[in-house]
Amino acid sequence: MERYKTPVAGYENQCVELLLEKLGVVTFDYDIEHDVLLLAKARDGMTEKRFEGFCRTLCTENRGMIHPDSVERLVALFRGQTTGVREVLLDMAEVPQGRYSWYEVAVKLLRDETGRVQRTIGILWDIESSMGKMEQSFAHFRSERDSVTGILNGAGLEKAVQTYLAGHGRDESNALMAISFDNICQLAEQRGKHWTDQLLVRICKAVGSFFRAGDVLAHLGDGQFAVFVKDMERTEVMDMKARAIRTLFGGENTQFGGYGLECRIAVSYYPEDGASFHELLKTAEKRQSLDRGDKAAAKVLTMA
Repeated sequence: MERYKTPVAGYENQCVELLLEKLGVVTFDYDIEHDVLLLAKARDGMTEKRFEGFCRTLCTENRGMIHPDSVERLVALFRGQTTGVREVLLDMAEVPQGRYSWYEVAVKLLRDETGRVQRTIGILWDIESSMGKMEQSFAHFRSERDSVTGILNGAGLEKAVQTYLAGHGRDESNALMAISFDNICQLAEQRGKHWTDQLLVRICKAVGSFFRAGDVLAHLGDGQFAVFVKDMERTEVMDMKARAIRTLFGGENTQFGGYGLECRIAVSYYPEDGASFHELLKTAEKRQSLDRGDKAAAKVLTMA
């Protein structure tokens, strides 16, 4: 039996290394005073990479590494201004190309004898792959995919949202944007189903370009889209996205303006506007109805 025994420490270290590699873990050590960051990727043999003046150069040399929406959160974590596990969008490629993935961050504060935080250490691990597998699994269920655009339909979006809120997203601030093109059915009658289906595919790609990897876009049918935006704390960001989408489909835009599309957009927020997919969608649709009423009233006043 003696030959089957393995040194406990060595065995445990190997298990830890395998686990870190499997999770795609990146360890970090940040020196707050000198603004020096050390990163080591488990999948690269834990070879350290050193960043001098990391936070100072986030908007220059290191701007492609962190998605703009995650900069403030990651800096606060590195500087010990906030703790706990949080999610950020990072591109950890050797040469970042803006292809961001979701990472969870766990931080530990290291203090000096006076209690002041000198360094932060911790880990980042890739959750995009597991979340991606969750969303890709819907491809096995045709009933949860929209037959025209290929993205999720209402049932697929509901499952994705409920799964996320039951796990990582439970303690986050999230948003649901409802986008409706009210005259799609009218266009289908005028120009035919095939032409309208092609337009919906183009709309789907255009709307999706405004959102991040990991956000979930769905076509609910008849020109009604919804986007579940994960970990979105700032309402002004959603307002900016809504304005940009309205501009894209406005009458003056050369790409879509000639179709006379009537675009209504409304946003609901988790948890204040609802604790489930249906509650969030109901709130957003109610706000869309108010938007429709405001536009109708404005049209009457203009004609008068």
